[in-house]
Amino acid sequence: MEIVQDKTKVSIAYVLRETSGRILEEVPSTYPFVYIHGYNNIIPGLESALFGRRLGEKFSVKIPSKLGYGEYRKDLVLQVPKDELREVGELWLGMELEMFQDNDIHEFQLPDTADEFCDDLNLNDDDECDGIYIVKEIYNDTVLVDGNHPFAGKDLIFEVEVVSIESPSYTELESGFPDEDEEFDDDNYDSRYDDYDQNENRRWR
Repeated sequence: MEIVQDKTKVSIAYVLRETSGRILEEVPSTYPFVYIHGYNNIIPGLESALFGRRLGEKFSVKIPSKLGYGEYRKDLVLQVPKDELREVGELWLGMELEMFQDNDIHEFQLPDTADEFCDDLNLNDDDECDGIYIVKEIYNDTVLVDGNHPFAGKDLIFEVEVVSIESPSYTELESGFPDEDEEFDDDNYDSRYDDYDQNENRRWR
């Protein structure tokens, strides 16, 4: 396949920068990010920019925060008493916690999988406070947690290369996600990325 369109399986390499030029993420063509186009599983500004691109094409696109990870929401920054986190156990800066809220009562626990960080971030619904929160500060009696995506409020620049375009499998079309444990076959594979999970730890989705 030669052109990115809906229901195609797309692999991309990219460099993600702030508008200041500082690099936030860098993904090589030897270990690209893989997604199914048209399922709203990547930020809307990038998915829109990729539509109609050709195999091997390289381009740069600036994405405003409203088409990326949204504006930074102060209401998602919470000061939580340590007593409420007793069941969690040891705490550390950068730790990810999943919060469930029922009326005025909220409960934190560890996410079941790393994928939940991307799946449950508060990106779309301004009234939704459930989701993944990151531990930002630890005090004597309280913990400061932040439910914003790390890139919330940032205008971003993606420098992208379309590495491959394929027909997805039936299960991929059903789920909207690439099949698990798939390896990208490339004659120029770089062994430095042997321990790198190609999608799990990338937070720009």
